[in-house]
Amino acid sequence: MRSAVRALKGNVGKREVLVVASLVFFLLIMAVASVGFGTVPALGSAFNPATGVWSIARTAQLPKTTSLHLVGLNHPVTVGFSKDGVPFIYAENDHDLFMAMGYLQATNRLFEMDVLRREASGGLTQILGPGALNTDKLELTLGLGRTATAEWASLNKAGGPVKADLLAYSSGVNDRISQDEASGNLPVEFKLLKYVPSPWTPVSSLLIQGDLTQQMDFTTTPIDYSLLAGAVGYKRAMQLYPVNFPNQQNPYDNGPYKKLPPVPLGSHIPGTTPVLANSQGSATSAAYVKTNSAAPSNPFISASEVSSVRSIESWISSTLPPILRLGSASNNFAVTSSKSSDKSVILEGDPHLDQTLPSIWYQLVADSPDLHIAGVSVPGLPGILIGRNQNIAWSLTDSQDQAAFLYQETMSKSRPDEYFWKGKWYQMKIYHYAIKEKGGGTVPYTVKVTVHGPLLTQSGMTLAVDWMGALPTNDLGAMYGVYQSSNYSQFRNALRGWKAPTLNFIYGDKKGNVGLISAGVYGVTKGARPWLPMPGTGGSDIIGAVPYADNPQTYDPSSHFVFSANQRPVQSNYPYYIGTTANFFATGYRANIIHNYLASHKTLSPSQAISLELSVKDYLASEIVPKLLKVLKTTVQPAGGALGSKYSDAISLLRSWDYQMNSNSPAATIWWYFWSNYLNATFGPLWKATSVPTTIDKALKIGPNSTPLDVVLEEWTLKDKTIPLDLTIPGHPVSISSLMTQAFSTTVGQLTSKLGANPSNWQWDKVHFRQFPSLTFVRALGYGPRGSSGDIWTVNAADGGLTSKAGPSWRMIVNFNHPSYAVYPGGQSENPLSKWYESDIPLWWNGKYRTFSQQLSKSDTLATWTLLP
Repeated sequence: MRSAVRALKGNVGKREVLVVASLVFFLLIMAVASVGFGTVPALGSAFNPATGVWSIARTAQLPKTTSLHLVGLNHPVTVGFSKDGVPFIYAENDHDLFMAMGYLQATNRLFEMDVLRREASGGLTQILGPGALNTDKLELTLGLGRTATAEWASLNKAGGPVKADLLAYSSGVNDRISQDEASGNLPVEFKLLKYVPSPWTPVSSLLIQGDLTQQMDFTTTPIDYSLLAGAVGYKRAMQLYPVNFPNQQNPYDNGPYKKLPPVPLGSHIPGTTPVLANSQGSATSAAYVKTNSAAPSNPFISASEVSSVRSIESWISSTLPPILRLGSASNNFAVTSSKSSDKSVILEGDPHLDQTLPSIWYQLVADSPDLHIAGVSVPGLPGILIGRNQNIAWSLTDSQDQAAFLYQETMSKSRPDEYFWKGKWYQMKIYHYAIKEKGGGTVPYTVKVTVHGPLLTQSGMTLAVDWMGALPTNDLGAMYGVYQSSNYSQFRNALRGWKAPTLNFIYGDKKGNVGLISAGVYGVTKGARPWLPMPGTGGSDIIGAVPYADNPQTYDPSSHFVFSANQRPVQSNYPYYIGTTANFFATGYRANIIHNYLASHKTLSPSQAISLELSVKDYLASEIVPKLLKVLKTTVQPAGGALGSKYSDAISLLRSWDYQMNSNSPAATIWWYFWSNYLNATFGPLWKATSVPTTIDKALKIGPNSTPLDVVLEEWTLKDKTIPLDLTIPGHPVSISSLMTQAFSTTVGQLTSKLGANPSNWQWDKVHFRQFPSLTFVRALGYGPRGSSGDIWTVNAADGGLTSKAGPSWRMIVNFNHPSYAVYPGGQSENPLSKWYESDIPLWWNGKYRTFSQQLSKSDTLATWTLLP
């Protein structure tokens, strides 16, 4: 081993040696985590000098001009690589185009692709050990594998371009796997974990589609409300977590609205087709259900319900990596040609997702006689999700509506696998799984499914989840239609086939038009309180979806601009229920910044679009800080005041602040700590007195990432309200001014202790960081933490508190008359020794971009591959 290290040092630098050492350490950690100290396996072939981990340096080399043979190609394909690693694929037909796409993604991201499909299919335990077991169990319960299998069965039966593209893509991936196996050049992670990836199939890609849907769409709102109401009571819970937003909102669809009957969902979640039980008899009577089932008499929150949702939340919180989406921060905006300084549509998009190395995105350009697209793809999926063709451009944000509903099933005590629905007993569908363990062996696991969906718990009561993300969909077909669109009507019609996740697709075209539509299924329920678990006996079921014509949307509005930033997309009088302040719309602060900026500019230039995309202005601070200064003026005097003169420097910093969360701003630090302390001073006593279970449910924690509490306290503060008496605890302040003074005093004390007595030294980047973790969980292979600007409410968002691991995952500015620009925080390769591993982080960090083009210039060409049949 030492000789191998010496040989490696002769060819690579210090960072590369550190990376390899980190990977070796990663293997040891994974082995110990999986089987303990006593049975750590031999490293064996992982250290083979020719084919083991040391081959990482060889496979990190940048591509050179060459010819390669791919089994299954019909005609030669040309791939030009730009100097930053973007492949420009030129093929004579779609089959060869998608085959080359699969080959290239697997060349650069095979381990990422395999981990994503394993996560979705419940296969992480096999490579990571028992620490991933709860994750696998939850994935098998939610049924991404069942959905992907059903989707492929439908596509395979129907035929058509999506089937052909998936098969061609899979063939390309498998060509690369076969070549890497034969040459000993599989990505180093496979060697460290001592396994070989299984062949890629269309189901593999559909699993990754489901995994992305889950990250953006699966939430547990009914659990949050149940736990909160179980602690503070239902009335208080709804005051604190209201359905409608009490603060200023700027929806992109302002109506007028009409309410049409719901339309059929079009497909069923696998396993939910009801099957009558063999024996009905007198057991179907209402009296039997009342006396022999678990149905509670309390219409709101019962003790058994609290117990059940606690068990679900504990399960979800134990998963690794986290499955539940918390927080929200994505933006897009577009202006018509008449509002553009150069008479061309300007379209911006920056979806905010978990920021990892490697990135969730792989940039590419693909060209065939039928397709001309450029943008970012998800490794493992054919095509692009965000980008442009020759005539239109598009991006997306998460719609943030409630897509998961809980149902309390009425179970038979004498026949444990039967449930009562619409007056009859039905048999649950039961799936039996064998979760493969690392090193061999299996763990048996059973999933039970009712007409509503899979059971999440039978502890205390039986709860099933009806999640729109589990509906079989043809999202790839919808995107294929987008690729071929040249106007808004075609674009809108193509997205009619998109079901999940619900996304705000922004649109701009070469002719100067802009639009925005929320594509996907908005479930319509008969339940009176869908933010709580609902009775599963049939009266509160999902009865269909909002008609596509009634989905939030707008086209060429009179303002000449469109935008979305995860805000509630419609006014409070929208006739369909789509979610609450807790599920999981954003506060509206980013949307307000974008709206106000666009509305205040007669025209918009590309440079101004970039400035807005990079804005770190905190809208809430611009509202609250003037109010705080007014309060402090009466409570802080040079002598004898409630706080005293030592706070004057901090107050002066706030008074001269422009509300920018710049990295070198002390006022930004004071503001953030103040708002955190203000929230805790206001709501903390009630949380403590009623034992709100924040250790179980992180969504209930008090802090700046709690949207309901943020907007409620914002309203109380701006309207100078007294805290409602039923939300207060005796002995604690109830006036806004006293709470603000208390919070400011706490803030100054905290920062003095943490950063010293001089407020001028309280810079924001001393306490606020961005971090891009490695998908291997090896810290040395990630980036940061590094002091940073922004916060969760700035357009250039840092989502997740003081250490942000989510944010703008792709920045794009499209202009049809002038160069377009784009960048993402990472690089094209997953190999830590590659120049393209984190090559674009410096550009992204400093607010710089690369030219985003559909043509590869000769001066920017690094190498050319010719792929031959």
